[in-house]
Amino acid sequence: MQAEIGYQVQGLQRQELPLKSKNCLFVGSGDSYVAGLEAQHISGGRSLCCYPTDLIHNPSVASGRSVYVVSISGSTKANLLAAKAAKGQGARTTAITARPASRLARGCDHTIELKYKSTGITTAGTISFTSSMLACISLATKLQLPDLAKIYRQAEKQAELIAGKIGSKRNYFILGNGVLHPVAIYGALKVNEVLGAKAMPYQAEEFCHSPLFSAKKGDQIIVMGSDGGRLNGRLVQEGFSSVHAGFSGTCIELLLQSTFFIQLLVLKLAQRRKMTSCYFLKNRKLLGISSDFIYG
Repeated sequence: MQAEIGYQVQGLQRQELPLKSKNCLFVGSGDSYVAGLEAQHISGGRSLCCYPTDLIHNPSVASGRSVYVVSISGSTKANLLAAKAAKGQGARTTAITARPASRLARGCDHTIELKYKSTGITTAGTISFTSSMLACISLATKLQLPDLAKIYRQAEKQAELIAGKIGSKRNYFILGNGVLHPVAIYGALKVNEVLGAKAMPYQAEEFCHSPLFSAKKGDQIIVMGSDGGRLNGRLVQEGFSSVHAGFSGTCIELLLQSTFFIQLLVLKLAQRRKMTSCYFLKNRKLLGISSDFIYG
């Protein structure tokens, strides 16, 4: 996982990105859903994103759209059904996948192959996620990558600082507004997979409406964004374990810095706990349930 996070600096800079498209509908689950959701945010709503089950149960959402089904493995059962439902509406379908010979790629009209350096060892998605996210954003709007090495160094420094303030918590709340909300969702997924801990992502205001009342003094709250300082201050004042991570720059710079930050923070927390592999890989029974329902 550490190696693949590091591969992003050079690998993403060399990634061949697709040309901008129109009326995009991104479909995916887990990390892939977040990738499409970021494209929806960055495009200002000109592109849409949904879960495959949303498209399966309401195929008309694909009408008049170019449907991009995002799946690293290309084997997720729900994605295959979603692609079939979209084609039934006459939509042009494209698989965004790392496996161009997968069932998803064969079932779609076109394929965008994700090419990135990996260790070949199964781990929590990092470079695979950012690669798919940038492909989606490039389809949704004109994209020019910033200096990734500089952004990575900033994220690494901040992750090291924040990790030093977080103990061994069992429950996490990860908060972010705008383009940081999908990053919060991604962060919660990584906490689940890597640490085996419960994590709930929210927009900051939504958190204050109701989830705040379920927060306990033993929980860890992570508030992301330059607008999160006030909320973080109040939480700390009331005795909660809360940390604030602010980001700056253009929209894409903020997005990439926050993504690297989340990846590195979870990695550093795992290392501080002296973990040698991701939690989801060690729990064979839960992994079996997951695989049966996702791929079966």
